[in-house]
Amino acid sequence: MAKLNWHPINITPRAPQDLQLRVIVYNVQDVVLSDTSFTGEKMSDIYVKGWLKGQDKKQKTDVHYRSLNGEGNFNWRYIFPFKYLPAEEVMVIKKKEHFFSLDKHEEKYPVTFVAQIWDNDIFTPDDFLGLLELKPELHAESQQVP
Repeated sequence: MAKLNWHPINITPRAPQDLQLRVIVYNVQDVVLSDTSFTGEKMSDIYVKGWLKGQDKKQKTDVHYRSLNGEGNFNWRYIFPFKYLPAEEVMVIKKKEHFFSLDKHEEKYPVTFVAQIWDNDIFTPDDFLGLLELKPELHAESQQVP
């Protein structure tokens, strides 16, 4: 009788890597001037809101007040930590389905950074001015978070 040589195969799911997406907003230009000042000049109070699609946490820059030519200067840094599965090229987010759920379930999203430009208003809701979506290419040599 022949002896069978078998070896156990590891079938545990791949663990996602902890990564960070770092984004710097230096300047914006050609922004729509949506407000009119007391002197009749067109202007906007510009800020940028950014997040990763699928994550709930949104980050905002400070406000560049009274832009008269559609330009704003920020030098603002965003840091977005996320869990990434390189084999599937998706980020993994664990969240509860609803408030009363006991367990979290896993959702997978392609890594997409979203930036929106807004006009800050005091007495009325802020005005939406523009949108940018970026899909960064993540490579195996990307540095992991220590």
